[in-house]
Amino acid sequence: MRLSPFVTYAVICCMSVNLLSVIVEEHFPFDFPTHQGLGAALKRKTYDYVIVGAGTAGMTIAARLAEDPNVRVAVVEAGIDYDLSAVNKLLVDTPASDTVGCGSKPEDNMTDAIDWRFTTEPQLGANSRTVRYARGKTIGGSSARNFMIYQRASKGSIDKWAELTGDPDWTFEKRYSDYQKSVSFTAPKHDLRQELPAAQYDRLAFTQSYGPVQVSYPNMPQPFSKYMQLSLNEKGIPTIQDFNGGNLSGVQYASTTIDPKNSHRSSSRAFFDAARLRRNLVVHTSAMVQRISFDESTPPRAQGVEFTNTLNGSADKLFAKKEVIVSAGTFQSPQLLMVSGIGPADQLTANKIRIRVANPNVGQGMQDHIFFGPTYPVHSIQTLTRIAANPDYATSQYLNFTRRKLGPLTNNAADMIAFERFNSSKLKQLRASSLSSYPSDWPHVEYLSAAGLVGDFSDLHMLNLLAGTDTGKEFVTILAALVAPQSRGTVKIASNDASVPPLIDPGWLTDPVDQRIAVEAFKRTREFFSAQAMQPILDGQEYVPGPSVSSDDQILDWIKNNLMTGYTAPRNFVL
Repeated sequence: MRLSPFVTYAVICCMSVNLLSVIVEEHFPFDFPTHQGLGAALKRKTYDYVIVGAGTAGMTIAARLAEDPNVRVAVVEAGIDYDLSAVNKLLVDTPASDTVGCGSKPEDNMTDAIDWRFTTEPQLGANSRTVRYARGKTIGGSSARNFMIYQRASKGSIDKWAELTGDPDWTFEKRYSDYQKSVSFTAPKHDLRQELPAAQYDRLAFTQSYGPVQVSYPNMPQPFSKYMQLSLNEKGIPTIQDFNGGNLSGVQYASTTIDPKNSHRSSSRAFFDAARLRRNLVVHTSAMVQRISFDESTPPRAQGVEFTNTLNGSADKLFAKKEVIVSAGTFQSPQLLMVSGIGPADQLTANKIRIRVANPNVGQGMQDHIFFGPTYPVHSIQTLTRIAANPDYATSQYLNFTRRKLGPLTNNAADMIAFERFNSSKLKQLRASSLSSYPSDWPHVEYLSAAGLVGDFSDLHMLNLLAGTDTGKEFVTILAALVAPQSRGTVKIASNDASVPPLIDPGWLTDPVDQRIAVEAFKRTREFFSAQAMQPILDGQEYVPGPSVSSDDQILDWIKNNLMTGYTAPRNFVL
């Protein structure tokens, strides 16, 4: 029996680490405050700010607020600190392990200790499938498990924000320095990467980069990526210098949130580690917020939060003198508002929740981008299929990563990306004129390299293990993602208990425009594989879905059966 690569890594890791350090992870009732004054800090009940969620936004806000030594900040996080577990730390730190635990089926469960294990409601746009939705449940939230691509929004999209708010201070130009303040940038190490064409970047996008989040490039590019870049060039998508200066139209290696000093993921802990020694900041983990508490004023004012210890079930409260900041993620932020009495009146009444503020917008307007794409067999290059199907190779590359910070495990698996905006004639042909209302630099489709078999996303490592073993070949995929989705979804509550998972209905592909754009994007990925630049590595005809899937209806049906998302759900308007 062959082990999947990250099972192999876990075994190696456990053999090399004291057992006590492995089992300690779940046994701190409320985890360390960020400094060593444990007793006094844990007894404190009142803070200036109480933040719900230690994810990407929550820890950033906490660290910035705690820069003022006169302000006391508490963060309440339901998950554990992955850094206290050898196995979970390995999975988070290793860039290539981002493909573990992101599958569409519950069987892809190696990261369940730091995942919420959500599933969607049956999706009409996914042929009535119920899809597992990976979401990080740990310090860093989903940034502890995402694909580490670092890019900024287009200038027009941020300027649109300023237009909608009526505040000119929100323009891209006014906020450009803020983007730079949070990161420290390291240019690609071309002597290690040896890539041609070489990764480019815009120095002007990082002129003030001294922040805690490390932005760099993997020490090894995926060998497939240069073929993707040249093929997209051949089919009309130009090379762009960088995705961080306000322009996205083109193809290029993506910068990543990888620490160049050790090739570990950076974004998940950057602000946590930067602030953990401040005596005015405390982070409670294994602490599930059940509701926000309010006073009896009109309108009601948030006073604090009630939470439970997820290890022993005990209850506790924290109070906020200034603000309670809800940063619990796309799904649980609206859920927490609703179980606390803020939301659509019909949902609150049905779940026997006292209505504090009736707001029909809470949990509405969810937008999510889906991924899908064809897979082809290749020769002459190494892909992640080899890691999955060859345990000896996987072990050697694990050692290459841990000892030398080299090899494919330093790579985030999707290091080449591209954005495309369809012109007006194409939109007219696709009956997608609604997309014309977006800013002129807002793309419609993103393309991502995936050096392996993707298929239905059920379990990426098992898919590659079986395909690689059965065929003796390696595989590559170009994924297409909808980045101007018209479909809308909802988040609703199933109970007045915040521990009961919310009802997640992304509404994928329920808008006909999205369906037509998806089919067109899939056809584009096939065009890329037909380019002359791709031919030197192709080893036969399309493997998934195969040439028999050819008509628009067949393509759409295949997309519905195979679409997936990952740690995204970028927008959920909670008003």
